[in-house]
Amino acid sequence: MNRKGEQTNLGLGLILTVAIGLIAALALMPAIFQNVGTTTNTATATNATYDVAGAGVTIDLLGQELIGTPFVVNESSGEALTVTTDYVIDEGVSTSTGVKTIRYTPAGAIYATTGVNITYEYGPDGYIDNSGGRSMAGLIAVFAALAVAVFALSPTLKSGVLNMLGR
Repeated sequence: MNRKGEQTNLGLGLILTVAIGLIAALALMPAIFQNVGTTTNTATATNATYDVAGAGVTIDLLGQELIGTPFVVNESSGEALTVTTDYVIDEGVSTSTGVKTIRYTPAGAIYATTGVNITYEYGPDGYIDNSGGRSMAGLIAVFAALAVAVFALSPTLKSGVLNMLGR
């Protein structure tokens, strides 16, 4: 035990502990930052083509959160379709996957069996629809990086290395 205030040496065990801890932490950092990006960024589907099976038959679109107003065009004629009279796009639970998704349902029989091109902005699977949640996701990444920095620096500060360097 160091009762006389002598400086302790930076031991091999401490160096190995910090090295292994940093390697493990830095291996996890890309996954943290990548998931923050996918859960907070929106995407846009431009002229995504879908084949419609029939009137009232719902098809699942790409994404889980509909953002903004979609634009639907008849694939063969290029005619813009009207919301509520020709189709309905909403969010709901998919009958095939059981996950929240964006769903397209043709309302009128005239466009029930034709292909459509849909342009819309959406939140991808895993998107955080609450703005506060998206802010917190970004802060999680920042605090994870700060925790790694503190983990790397704390043994150095406790061992007195800076005192030996004259600081």
